[in-house]
Amino acid sequence: MGKATKKNERLSGEERRKQIINAALTLFAEKGFSGTRTREIAELAGVSETLIFQHFKTKEDLYRAALTELFSQYPVPPEVEEKMAEKDDVGVFRTFALHVIKHGLQDRRIVRLGIFSALEGPRFGEIFHHGGEAGPPLPQLLAPYIQQRIEDGAFKKVNAQIAAQLFIETANMYLADQEASISGPPLPFSAEEVVETLVRIFLDGLKT
Repeated sequence: MGKATKKNERLSGEERRKQIINAALTLFAEKGFSGTRTREIAELAGVSETLIFQHFKTKEDLYRAALTELFSQYPVPPEVEEKMAEKDDVGVFRTFALHVIKHGLQDRRIVRLGIFSALEGPRFGEIFHHGGEAGPPLPQLLAPYIQQRIEDGAFKKVNAQIAAQLFIETANMYLADQEASISGPPLPFSAEEVVETLVRIFLDGLKT
């Protein structure tokens, strides 16, 4: 314990903050927000519980900071704006779906945090879908594009917000199913093959 204390004393304030956030992400992904105690986070991070509250006012503030840190590691690819400008429908939807599915498979904490947030109520779902403070939910980024393509006459006249939400939800539900086997054993296919199938089905339904 003495060695750990000395090591922690050499850490900067920002390094300690990240240490706490990493421990919090691990436990929130294992137990959810409600099932995780700040004492457990402190023990895993090798710091005192008092130190946690020197960096974060409340446990919820820590939860938000942890999600922001997690999602900032996986920003929406910049090429999605290029695809939108080119009105490359397949490229736009493929980029969004690959962003969701590949990152979710790469970092299982995302999937587990999403499942727990859904179980813990609308407020936590809202925090999760905003990535803490990392940015707007993906449907809010996709909906204006769908609306523009409706106005172009390329897509059927549907509610763009609902369509965007359903598309992103489908990708997220695939991830949840891969993690929890809700509807059956995990599918033995690559992310690319899953995305191509999803995009083809979805766009066939949207196109005029």
